[in-house]
Amino acid sequence: MIFTSGATESNNLAIKGVSYMYQNRGKHLITTKVEHASVLEAFRQLEKKGFVVTYLDVLPDGSVTKEMVLNAIREDTILVSIMAVNNEVGAMNPIEEIGKELKRYPKIFFHSDITQAIGKIPLSLEYVDLASLSLHKLHGFKGSGILLKRNPIDLEPLFSGGGQEFGYRSGTDNVPLNVSAAKTLRLALSNLKENYEKIDALRNRLIQGLNKISGIKIHSTPACSPYIINFSVFKKASVVVEALSKEEIFVSTKSACSSKKSSASYVLLAMGIEEKEAQNALRVSFSDESTSEEVDIFLEKLEQILNKIR
Repeated sequence: MIFTSGATESNNLAIKGVSYMYQNRGKHLITTKVEHASVLEAFRQLEKKGFVVTYLDVLPDGSVTKEMVLNAIREDTILVSIMAVNNEVGAMNPIEEIGKELKRYPKIFFHSDITQAIGKIPLSLEYVDLASLSLHKLHGFKGSGILLKRNPIDLEPLFSGGGQEFGYRSGTDNVPLNVSAAKTLRLALSNLKENYEKIDALRNRLIQGLNKISGIKIHSTPACSPYIINFSVFKKASVVVEALSKEEIFVSTKSACSSKKSSASYVLLAMGIEEKEAQNALRVSFSDESTSEEVDIFLEKLEQILNKIR
């Protein structure tokens, strides 16, 4: 367990650390077109260093299958990185199935960004070599992250210094933050089943309400994580988001890390959704503190805002 500043650093350390350390085995890497920006940008940087990256297409629901991954493997493949749950639509990938198949390839390491999965959905890391997560997604502190690494995998450090965190992440340890990370995980994992059932009911309540509002198209399928719902409205999404915020209802147009960019969501485009719909998409996220009353208020205010915009 390597403590980091968040999933962005964990992703970079895992992807670049493995790629640089084991590049003598090969320089071919595999990921998907819908990964978090911190994963995609890390791979794009590696391409500038001579690595070759295969970016897998996704199914209409935003996920990939183990067959899609296996078909992309080459003799010089050394790393596969696939998120457990997509951060914009909630699509869940078969991480355990993929990892189990990859064990037949001793030269290949399997990394997964589990930020949107850990503490929220049932998750097995038995066949995962490296896993990244951020604690603020579970009510922990921002700036708190973890990289789980299976021994004896080695990494090329991103930081040079005093050799803290087993030599992989130099810099003085933030002990209070790390202690809070452990407590945050313990609380989330102990209530996982109860919270999942609660959020699943809230997700169904929200979808039923959205289906009653004319012009809305839901992109998150029933197979997605119940914690994230993505849908398009028939008016400019940024205007709707701003109007909702005035009602103290806070949603986003896409990943919070990409929300300042005006272009359509690359995740939705990769899923085959038309650009206009992708530009007008909203993402609603639940937490274990969400209530049915909040869902009803959201639906009421959303419909009022859309009617007003009409």
